[in-house]
Amino acid sequence: MSSRRDFILNSTKWALGVATVPYVQGLIKNKRKDMKIGVQVYSVRDLINDNFAEAMKQIADIGYDYIEAYGLGSDGKFLGSMTPLQYQQIIHDLGMEIKSTHTGYFTAEEANKYLSVAKEMKLQQLVIPYLSEELRGDYYTVAENLNAIGEKFREEGIRFGYHNHAFEFELTENGEIPLQILIENTDPGNVSFQMDIYWVKKAGFIPTGLFEKYPGRFTSYHIKDADKNLDQTTVGTGIIDFPKIFSKNTISGADLFFVEDERTNDPVTNLRNAYNYLMKIDF
Repeated sequence: MSSRRDFILNSTKWALGVATVPYVQGLIKNKRKDMKIGVQVYSVRDLINDNFAEAMKQIADIGYDYIEAYGLGSDGKFLGSMTPLQYQQIIHDLGMEIKSTHTGYFTAEEANKYLSVAKEMKLQQLVIPYLSEELRGDYYTVAENLNAIGEKFREEGIRFGYHNHAFEFELTENGEIPLQILIENTDPGNVSFQMDIYWVKKAGFIPTGLFEKYPGRFTSYHIKDADKNLDQTTVGTGIIDFPKIFSKNTISGADLFFVEDERTNDPVTNLRNAYNYLMKIDF
């Protein structure tokens, strides 16, 4: 049984290169020129209520290459009313791509309707971003369900993943780390993980240490920064060492990178400042 303390200590050791890590074949080169940047649309959630197309245009005008959608319902529509093709047309007309979407938790028995949307939109991945409190009582059952869903997605060539917050690092009643349960009880070919870098930092863990411990499992990131008080701040103005993180893309397996800024004050400016920072860093 792994304790939170052991998990943190091991994460630190891997981050320092104490452990030997196998080379992961077939992953992207960790060079800046190969790294295109996207946005999680939740960042402009207040703006899309007024004019979705205009909000997306502001993202495109900044220079972002692609987006990650959210709000895919069980009825196959986005944000309550938009069909996948309507959504896709707006994004494509602006010269961007839809690489991924978030959707609510669902069972393996319900997977086909979500898979149908992912296929229709030619998504690279679909991600479950949250677990309700009632689901957190049995992470082993959740892992089993995620694995079964992921098997169906893999058969169609679409990646299926799970996105962390901070609660996945809080010890269960049995003294286990939930994220560790989810990773170690799912097949790497079936389930990938979308690392929210901010929430990993907030939980007291080291992103690069987790990459080293689970090479190839973190195939996309949410790029968010933290200030010295561990509150969210504009990417590039906080304490997170993004060049160091991006230098490990070959190990993590990441090939999709989504800026997300959950603050509602002037989101377009926040996204623009984040983009400008990411365009000038080297690693």
